[in-house]
Amino acid sequence: MVKKNLDQTDLKILRILQDEGRISNLDLSKKIDMSPPPTLRRVRDLENKGFIDGFRANLNPEKLGYDLTAWIFVSLKNQNEESLSSFEKLVWGWESVRECYMLNGEIDFILKCVSKNMNEFNSFLTSNLTSNENISSVKTAFMIKNTKKLGSVPLD
Repeated sequence: MVKKNLDQTDLKILRILQDEGRISNLDLSKKIDMSPPPTLRRVRDLENKGFIDGFRANLNPEKLGYDLTAWIFVSLKNQNEESLSSFEKLVWGWESVRECYMLNGEIDFILKCVSKNMNEFNSFLTSNLTSNENISSVKTAFMIKNTKKLGSVPLD
C-alpha cells in the first residue's frame, strides 16, 4: 500500500502519532473526531501494514553523558556483496553507532555515532574503523548543535 491509498483520517493519525507518540487512544480519537474503538483499529491497521514501524522514546544524549555526536563517512576498498554485508554486520556490534546508511557514490556508508567525549570517540575510531583492512578512508564531522529535529516523514 502506498501513501495515495491512505485517506485523510489515516494521514491525520500518522501526523499526530509522529508528533505525540505517547498520546492515549482516547485523546487521539478526540483529535480525529472518531470514537476510540475504530481509532484503535485504524492505528493497529497502520501498524500491520507497516506505516508505523514502532514507538520509542527520543532520549537526550547530552543528559545521559554523551556530549559528542559524530558522523563518520566510510569508503570501503571492496564493495562486493560479501564485503558490504560483512561491514553491516560489524556495525551492529558497535553500540556507539546509532544509525548506519549505505550510500551511493564516493562514500559507501555514513554512521551516526555518539560518545561521551573525544577520547572515547578516538578509541572507537582507531580500534574499530581505521584498523579494518577493508576500509579505504574514514572522514568525520562533529555536531556543533542541532537546529532542526522533526519527525522522520513530512506528511502534508
